Amino acid sequence: MIVVDADVLIGALDASDAHHGTTRRFFTNCRARGEVVSISVVNLSEVLVAPAADPQNLRRARAAISALGVATQQPTEAVGVDAARLRQTHPVSLPDAYCLATARQRRASLASFDAKVIRAAETEQIPVFDPAAATAMKSVANPAAPRAAPP
Repeated sequence: MIVVDADVLIGALDASDAHHGTTRRFFTNCRARGEVVSISVVNLSEVLVAPAADPQNLRRARAAISALGVATQQPTEAVGVDAARLRQTHPVSLPDAYCLATARQRRASLASFDAKVIRAAETEQIPVFDPAAATAMKSVANPAAPRAAPP
């Protein structure tokens, strides 16, 4: 399972986003490998802020997220407590802390373009999946793991 940060899903939904091509390949490759991609409901809220300004855009965004096959993770009390600790320990936002805590509690990898989130994940030994690599996983547990060249 890969837990995505809001920036990864926003990149897939917004054709003008700098990461659009990368994130579309990421989701295509995950689907081809049968990899489960999920997002914390807290981070999903971040993704939906801009589309929520217009009911039709919100419906389209939700349909696109469903078509991408993204599963939504509901935070448990343990995730909430871990998120608070992560927010206190690292220079990340509370939604980013929920992303980190969700990945840890689900024993999943984390995908993000945010350098602060990636540094916090590496410090906390949460495996990081590089969406640009699309086919290789960079793990703190195995930093020497081979990585595919970006497409």
